[in-house]
Amino acid sequence: MKYISKENIKQPLKYLCFMLLIIVGSAILTYLIHPDIQSTINSVSSNVPKSVEHKTGFDLVVAYIINNGLKVPLQMLILGLIPVPFLYWLQPVFTAILPGILFGIAFNMSFKKGITIVISSLPHMLTEILALCFWIVALDRINKCIRNKISKKKNKSTQFMDEIKQLITSYVKYVLPLIVIAAFLETYVADWIANVLS
Repeated sequence: MKYISKENIKQPLKYLCFMLLIIVGSAILTYLIHPDIQSTINSVSSNVPKSVEHKTGFDLVVAYIINNGLKVPLQMLILGLIPVPFLYWLQPVFTAILPGILFGIAFNMSFKKGITIVISSLPHMLTEILALCFWIVALDRINKCIRNKISKKKNKSTQFMDEIKQLITSYVKYVLPLIVIAAFLETYVADWIANVLS
């Protein structure tokens, strides 16, 4: 991923489409099940990191960047270094399920509220999930390299240190900048869109 090209953006976009399917699926299930709204909201709220609770403005932006740009990628990296495929998918999938549940609840309350929440959430949600998809692609490569080394499969085209460099490059060029953009969108743009549509 030395530069943005059709080839290196194709896989993250495929993963993004998969995540969108998860969001839509969890939204539809939530809407059809008609869960107890208050208890579901409390359950979802309990999964909000404490570092972003009760913060506003630029402090909230910084909290989002620290959580989504540092803590989450680090958790995924730790799982990615375990020679078991797809463990590092757990965090992104969970990240996709939560908004789907909230969308389902919003549409249960009213169609207008659902539309408002979906439209106001889309910019930061898509940006954040795309960042995680770029990170998944990088972790796919490092995880496969580790598994190949353990199984003693020879792969002359990929060396472990090359994959580490690629991982760092992906993080610096794509993941962190997208997370920063998502943090600003979530803090400043989402509420503005919601107010305009209300």
